[in-house]
Amino acid sequence: MLKKIIIGALISSAAFAANQAEVNVNNKEVEGQIRIDMAKMGTTLEGAYLGARILNGDESNSDRIADIDPLMEVSFMVQRPVEGVPGLALGFGIKGEYTKFDGQRYVAIPLGVEADMKLPITAPFPFYVGGALYYAPSVLSFKDGDEYLETRIHLDAEPIHNGRIEVGYRKIDTDVKNYNVTYNDAWYFGLRLDF
Repeated sequence: MLKKIIIGALISSAAFAANQAEVNVNNKEVEGQIRIDMAKMGTTLEGAYLGARILNGDESNSDRIADIDPLMEVSFMVQRPVEGVPGLALGFGIKGEYTKFDGQRYVAIPLGVEADMKLPITAPFPFYVGGALYYAPSVLSFKDGDEYLETRIHLDAEPIHNGRIEVGYRKIDTDVKNYNVTYNDAWYFGLRLDF
């Protein structure tokens, strides 16, 4: 599965002139993500990104799940630098999430915010801190889903131009109608390439 996600992310990023291709791993899971810069596709949507992600979750990093399928996502986000705060970019987005676990199909459409800030420190290469918060209440959850909450924080180092090494933490709650479920709660290590 790891090979398929990595190869798929690289092929997709090359085919669609992606702005970002990212792979995150830990001892149990792999996560692949691409984001396509709409401005590079000939549109006038500067700072707008289409994305896709797959997270091959593992039961050991989940709560109350015995049989887990990958979490698949499509997304749209608009991100811009914040005036008056050097190095800070803020984005607002919408996602579509789908997975299946323990025989239940889960669909949610969370709304959220993302932030990325270049740290104002003197170092041989730049460091960044970032995070995301996405939420879907019951009204934006479908099938067996009842609520969605994703939080993420990460620290990046950019030792080469447009290449980041990332250490991060993510927690994804995929509550269903009968009980609360944590789909993923884990630390990860990753690599992000910007094109």
